[in-house]
Amino acid sequence: MLGIIPHTIDQYLKTRVPPEARAGILGRAGFPDGQTFRLDTEYDDESCCALVDAIAAETGTTTEAVFDEISAFFLDWAERTFSGFFKVAPDTRGFLLLQPEIHSSLACGLRASGQRKVADKFRVEALPDGVRIHYRSSNRLGYFYCALAHCLAARRGEVAEISFLDGDVGSAAAIIEVRLKPALAA
Repeated sequence: MLGIIPHTIDQYLKTRVPPEARAGILGRAGFPDGQTFRLDTEYDDESCCALVDAIAAETGTTTEAVFDEISAFFLDWAERTFSGFFKVAPDTRGFLLLQPEIHSSLACGLRASGQRKVADKFRVEALPDGVRIHYRSSNRLGYFYCALAHCLAARRGEVAEISFLDGDVGSAAAIIEVRLKPALAA
C-alpha cells in the first residue's frame, strides 16, 4: 500500500486521540508503539487495513464510519499538501478522472512492482454525468474511495450517487459508477 494512506490515518490519530489511545490502536493493528508512516514507503496492505479495523474496535464504531471521518481529514490534508491536483480539476468529475495519474505520480518512488500495483489499481471512464471506475486492489478499500468521492462532491456543491455495477465496497475488484449532480438538484 502506498504510504499516503497509513500516513494520513496516523496523522488523523495524532490529532483525534490521546497518545496512549494511539499506542493501543497501533498495537492492536500489529504495529509497535512509536511507529511512523512515511509517504514514500510501501506498507503491507493487510497491516494497514488492520489499522482501520483497530480504530473501529477501539472507538466502538464501524470501519465505514472510520473511513467517513478519515475521508474528510484526508481531503483537508491533501488539498493543502497537493493543491495542484485539486486546482487542475475544478469539479469532482474532473478530479476523479485524474485518479490514475495522481496515484501513479505519487507512486513514482516505489519499487517497480509497487508502481505497477498502483498503476493497475484504477481505470476510469468518463460518463456524461460522472465516471465509471474499474477498481482493483487487494487492500479492498473501495469504501474509502467512495467516501472520498462523497466528501469531495459535497465540498464542491455536488451530490455523488454511487452504485456498484460489479462487486461491492469490500471487493478486491469492483466496477463503481459515480453519478454527479448539483446539490440543489438533489
